Amino acid sequence: MIKRTLIVIAVIAFLASVVPSFATTIDSTTYPPFAVYSFSPHQSDDLAIKVDGKQTVRWPFEYKYLTICKIPVYMKIGMYIRVKDCNDKKIIIVQKDCEDAETVGKGADQWPCYYGCVNIEILSNFNAEIRGDLQDRTAVINGDKWSVSVTPPTIAGDGNYHAVDVCVKTWLAKIEKAAAGDEVKVGNLAIQARPQV
Repeated sequence: MIKRTLIVIAVIAFLASVVPSFATTIDSTTYPPFAVYSFSPHQSDDLAIKVDGKQTVRWPFEYKYLTICKIPVYMKIGMYIRVKDCNDKKIIIVQKDCEDAETVGKGADQWPCYYGCVNIEILSNFNAEIRGDLQDRTAVINGDKWSVSVTPPTIAGDGNYHAVDVCVKTWLAKIEKAAAGDEVKVGNLAIQARPQV
């Protein structure tokens, strides 16, 4: 009997030591009565949360964020396309045999003929058709005696860069309209694109 009494006393003492900050009150207005637990004002502030730097709030346990629902988030994304390092590119066309089928492909009577290519990389988020236009032409380019070819003429809109070769040729060029030089500017090559149809 004495041993049982000592065990009960030890248990009560243990509970009193591990829960020193709780006070228990009984609400007698309800049936059955229930216990209401609150923190003691004497609890250490080391684990407390300061509200506005003044009020101290103590949580009886750790609050964790729990997912209670998921709402889809959508974006309105426009078409996007770019030429890598476009401003660093240039194309130099040089004199070629007008009858060379792989370059100019004209007759000997279309002399002088010029031809040149540049490789560019294009990235897009839509399937695009690519073409080139020789703009801002000087008098050296004889009217409409020029053309631009693009290989391949389409690129996939997969968000990756794709290599494209753009070539310019001109025939019956009026080379007498400009001073001699290695890189005499005769126009600007405009790279143009539209969604593939």
